[in-house]
Amino acid sequence: MAVLLLSGLMTGAIAGSACAGPVRTRIVSLNLCTDELLLELADPSHILGLSPLATDCAESVRCEIAATYPVQRPDGENLVVTHPDAVLDGTWHRPTVPLVTNALHVPFVQLPSIGSLADIPTQIRTVAHAIGEDARGDNMIRAFADRLESLHPVHPDQILTATVIGANLAGEEGGLISDLLKRAGFRLSASERPDGTIALETLIAHPPDLLVTGMISEGASLAEDAVHHPALRDRFTGAHLLALPGRLTMCGTPDTLDALTALIAAHDRLTGTEPSP
Repeated sequence: MAVLLLSGLMTGAIAGSACAGPVRTRIVSLNLCTDELLLELADPSHILGLSPLATDCAESVRCEIAATYPVQRPDGENLVVTHPDAVLDGTWHRPTVPLVTNALHVPFVQLPSIGSLADIPTQIRTVAHAIGEDARGDNMIRAFADRLESLHPVHPDQILTATVIGANLAGEEGGLISDLLKRAGFRLSASERPDGTIALETLIAHPPDLLVTGMISEGASLAEDAVHHPALRDRFTGAHLLALPGRLTMCGTPDTLDALTALIAAHDRLTGTEPSP
C-alpha cells in the first residue's frame, strides 16, 4: 500500500534506519504542527501548500514566514488538483485525505499529538524523514537537546504550585503543560481537577503560587473570557501571574522551549532569584 501511516511505534523504526528517505519536492501540509516543522526543515521551493492556520499569528509561531507560501484547504479534493508527492497531517484528518493519497500513490504521513517535551525529537525526526531531510532533522534535534539541557530554575528543589487556565492550556496531569511546569519547578495545585478544569471560586479560595493564563484569540471561548475575570485580576498580580501565549504549546516544536523559559523565569521571580518585571 502506498499510504504511509506513522504512529509513535513506527517512528522508532524510522529513527533507527540508516537510510535517508528520498527528498520530496512537492510537499503539502494539512496541519498546523506539520506546517511549523515543515517550514523549518524543507527547502522553501519544496513547500507546495500549508494549512490555513499556518498564517494565523494567534496560533502559529511561524505565521509571518507562512504568509509567503500558498495556503490550501485541508481536504482531499485539493490534493487531487495539486497532486503533491508527500502529504503531512495530524492524526485527526478529513476522511477523504487517505482515500485520495492512496489513489494517487502519495505517501501520507500523520503526526500524533505530543504529551511531553521528550516527544518533540520524534516529531522532528518523523517530518524530516518523510521529506528526505534527515540531516536537517538531526541538526534540529541536537540544537533542541542542547537548549533543553541548559534550561532549569535556579532553585529546582523549591517546588511551587501552579494553575493554568485559558484556551489550549488545560493543566491535566501527564500532558505537555504538566511536563513544562514540572521542569520549571512547579506542580499543579491541589485544587486542580484531573481533567485540568477548575472552578473560579476554588481558584480564589485556594490560590496557587502562580496562575498561568493562555489565550489564542480575544473572546473566542469561555476559557479565554475567564482569563479577564475581575476576581482573577485582583487576586493574581505581579510575579504570581504569567500570561503564556497559547501558540507556544499548540504543537511540539523547538519553540515550545520558549514556554519553558517563561515558566522558569516565573519560578525564579517567585523564589527571589530574578527581579520582577
